[in-house]
Amino acid sequence: YVTLKEIETVRNSLSALNVGVAKPPKLVKAQDDAWSMMKEAFVLSDPKPFLLHGVTGSGKTEIYMCAVSEALRQGKQAIVLVPEIALTTQTVHRFVERFSTRVGLIHSRLSAGEKYDTWRRCRSGDLDVLVGARSALFAPMPNIGLVIVDEEHEEAYRQDPPVQPPYYNARDAAVQYARQLGAVCILGSATPDLTSMTFANKRDFIKVNLPDRIMGHSELLEPRDRSNSQSQFIKLPDVEIVDMRHELRAGNRSMFSRILKESLSKVFESEQQAILFINRRGHATYVFCRDCGHTLECARCNIPFTYHSTQDRLVCHHCNARHNTKSLCPSCNSSRIKHFGVGTESVEDEVKRYFPNARTLRWDRDVTKTIGSHNQILNRFIDRKADVLIGTQMIAKGLDLPLVTLVGAVSCDVGLTLPDYRASERTFQVLTQVAGRSGRSHLGGHAVMQTYMPDHHAIVAAAAHDYDGFYKHEIELRRHHNYPPFGKLVRLLGNNSNHRRIEADAQSIADDLRVRVRKYRASSTEVIGPAPCFFAKSAGRYRWHVVLRGPDPAELANIPLPIGWRIEIDPLSLL
Repeated sequence: YVTLKEIETVRNSLSALNVGVAKPPKLVKAQDDAWSMMKEAFVLSDPKPFLLHGVTGSGKTEIYMCAVSEALRQGKQAIVLVPEIALTTQTVHRFVERFSTRVGLIHSRLSAGEKYDTWRRCRSGDLDVLVGARSALFAPMPNIGLVIVDEEHEEAYRQDPPVQPPYYNARDAAVQYARQLGAVCILGSATPDLTSMTFANKRDFIKVNLPDRIMGHSELLEPRDRSNSQSQFIKLPDVEIVDMRHELRAGNRSMFSRILKESLSKVFESEQQAILFINRRGHATYVFCRDCGHTLECARCNIPFTYHSTQDRLVCHHCNARHNTKSLCPSCNSSRIKHFGVGTESVEDEVKRYFPNARTLRWDRDVTKTIGSHNQILNRFIDRKADVLIGTQMIAKGLDLPLVTLVGAVSCDVGLTLPDYRASERTFQVLTQVAGRSGRSHLGGHAVMQTYMPDHHAIVAAAAHDYDGFYKHEIELRRHHNYPPFGKLVRLLGNNSNHRRIEADAQSIADDLRVRVRKYRASSTEVIGPAPCFFAKSAGRYRWHVVLRGPDPAELANIPLPIGWRIEIDPLSLL
């Protein structure tokens, strides 16, 4: 009467995805030329990596699809890396439309069971296409013929503390892994890393260009316009730089310039959508006393607390320490506590202040802590349940939102003056990318960049969508100061709860390195430091570093290190 048996249920994070089958669109000439170059590499035993440089909306994803189709046709498998979990939704949707159940997904927000079952399906050959964040590169697929790294410039591909070791850059690892396998490797970006572009110019990589934005989302056109439309391309959004110093002189003390407020009003009247970008979370970036000037700082990190109005809490964005808001100054007992600076929460408040009927949606780390939260936010915006999307860097990458006709960069200067050799490059990349979210359909679009540094070369180049101009300017600065790709960097980074001990260790390490430089007559290698890091304290531990800069400094860095110290080869940040 009773039969007992075991039935295995494979946990598949894509099982609930209701997607139809999509036919490949016809390639435009630039895409066809690009794919013709790449297709030849699939018959080579040792193909060079490709750097696919295409402006935002130029159809890079369709080139990826062609490459995956060719790999599958040859009986091989493909790995597609994306830098952020937030990007996987739309990317996976497109690949499932094309390749159905042969697609798998893996990233850190999946449950342990989902990751384990996906890993087993990869190993057994049940999956042919795997999409995921950097760890997807190491999935045990038996016959890899293609590795794609989308948005290859993103620092999210670098695994550094506090994540557990090994520490690596998935982009560089993908290039080497593909070489070992004899597989094709494609690095794609609208704003390639300067080092990658230099490799392409030296012919270490094969450079492929997609210079024009393709007309997409024809479903939004009226049927008569759809049949009569002959244009394959649309122009990139016009970008206006607003000097906020002039706004102050004109008496405008709002975080929104007059142009941005007018543009938002037009978007809302037209029932279209807007994106507002600010690369800071929270409501106020620091809290201080107007009587004595005391700033409320995290005791463990020595950096100002950020005030979050939705939680009514002070939060440290380094160690996540949380404290109740202060009504009195802990230094002078004054009640004149002031919240200063802007973040995503204060931008949202400002929108509601000027446009009470506007429906806002916020997308930052504070609201994406639960499983599926990225998908929920994106789907709400796609379904037109919000008029304006407010967020940090995660809204600047890869999203294809046809009703967005306005992008406002509330403060372009955030991060621009940090003491790091890649500060200008990061700013140019994120501004170019976020501006590219606008005008991706026949509706057109424009962007507004608010800044107190309107003549900075990174901002000027981003507003003009001028990657080549930025590259020429920035690469000369790198050449002059011998920064990558002309010189190499090794960073020796230490932390200790005792500030005197870490300083003494740093000085000892620097002295040892200078002795080695003289011993091995490596006069072209420079020892920089020791010095406290820009973020000099984190989670109660003091941070110091010593930097080696030269042709091949890694050999010189092979010295015994005290406990709490580690070596970073080719660091992406010196902060």
